[in-house]
Amino acid sequence: MAIEDLEVGFVRGATAVAVLHGVSLTIAPGECVAVVGESGAGKSVLSRAVLGLAGEGGSTATVRAQRFDVAGHDVRGYGQRRWRRLRGSRVGLVLQDALGSLDPLRTVGAEVGETLAARAGGARTGRAGRRAAVEQALADAGLDLPAVRAAQRSGDLSGGMRQRALIASAIIGSPDLLVLDEPTTALDATVAAGVLALLGRLRDGGTAMLLVSHDLRAVARVADRVVVLENGRVVEEGPTAQVLQAPAHPYTQRLVAAVPRGAKPGGGGAAEGLQGVRVRGRRRCSPPPGCAAATRCRAAARSSPSTT
Repeated sequence: MAIEDLEVGFVRGATAVAVLHGVSLTIAPGECVAVVGESGAGKSVLSRAVLGLAGEGGSTATVRAQRFDVAGHDVRGYGQRRWRRLRGSRVGLVLQDALGSLDPLRTVGAEVGETLAARAGGARTGRAGRRAAVEQALADAGLDLPAVRAAQRSGDLSGGMRQRALIASAIIGSPDLLVLDEPTTALDATVAAGVLALLGRLRDGGTAMLLVSHDLRAVARVADRVVVLENGRVVEEGPTAQVLQAPAHPYTQRLVAAVPRGAKPGGGGAAEGLQGVRVRGRRRCSPPPGCAAATRCRAAARSSPSTT
């Protein structure tokens, strides 16, 4: 995926509001890029734009970009028909609310198998072929007894099982890109660790991932790079360990400092660095245009030429 200078705004009645400003982002196959920031920073708007869903909910969205390639397709100017062909077959989505995302009146097998209808070429449309594909996807998502789980409904499953069923629904079409919107928020620490381990295996298998999260400990466990959004602008980005252990921007420093020091990240690596990180701007920061912290940022002042 490659995005350059993405601008997203919304029009409701006579009111126009700009939400994303000049966002650029690339994700290579087998790479997980996390987008972090506070509520209202623009994370969900970015993920919905990548799915062609930015205008949902009664608002009219304006989406402009110098480059907007998703799963090998230039999606600028795509209508909903073309977006629907892309979603499911080339781009998968995993939401945070598995209980609300799965129909309680349908079996898990029916829910997961529905994605096959969007799969390119309509492969394995027969009943036996679909059943085999569903059970394989459930197994790949880490569910035991996949044939049994396929016959159950969402209310019969635990929270972790439901989240894995959602992941199975997203990966059954072998997408090039997975969009993960807070996939561990509703899970306890032990179950979340299992889901993150699964996502790590999918990434290592070559799937590109866009992870939207406010949980920096989860980000530290699975993301290769981090993009920090503030007020719809990218204020910092880089390798996960660098951004989380030596944040340069004051906003990123505040995000890292807010991680509870008594909570165990449960994964090691960059996550362990969050426990004792000193947020004093070890690296120089080049603030982007419109940066809200530029006038009070010591790192930015150090990187600016002297005026004396």
